[in-house]
Amino acid sequence: MARSERVVRRMLTTEEAAAYLGTTVRHLRRLVSDHELSRYKLGGRNRFADVDLDAWLDARRVEGPRRRLPS
Repeated sequence: MARSERVVRRMLTTEEAAAYLGTTVRHLRRLVSDHELSRYKLGGRNRFADVDLDAWLDARRVEGPRRRLPS
């Protein structure tokens, strides 16, 4: 990535990240302890980048069956 192509990251607290994912803080902490979700340690506190959360969600996307349209 070139220097001019910086990724804008919004850093979220644990509570904000849980709300972003639509889950509980407890579940988010379990994902971190199981090393399923990356985070940053800033000032002794966890912070989550929204782009990392989006990537984690995208990796878990399941396509539904395609419905055929009636002829």
